Parts: sequence; C-alpha cells; structure tokens
Amino acid sequence: MNCKRCHHTDEVHIPDEKSDFMIKLGECKIPTCTCNQFINPIEEIDEDLL
Repeated sequence: MNCKRCHHTDEVHIPDEKSDFMIKLGECKIPTCTCNQFINPIEEIDEDLL
C-alpha cells in the first residue's frame, strides 16, 4: 500500500504506535522525502475490505 502524501510504500515508513491513523506508521525512511506521517489511502473500511 502506498502513502497518500508521498506515494512511497508502507514498508519504507517507520512504525509509530502514536499515530492517529489506523495503520500505525510514521515518517518515511527515504532520505530525500519530507513525509513525516503515513497517510492511509483507504478512507473507510467497508464490507468488501473485511
């Protein structure tokens, strides 16, 4: 899954338990990226995602 802000994958974001989002990921590990919070591209979970 890619971040809605920087478009990098979730694997390159540092885990962050303090995150306000459903997926607990923080800043991006790419050196040139300024993204400090993984933004989930999925707005809401519906029955199809469960």
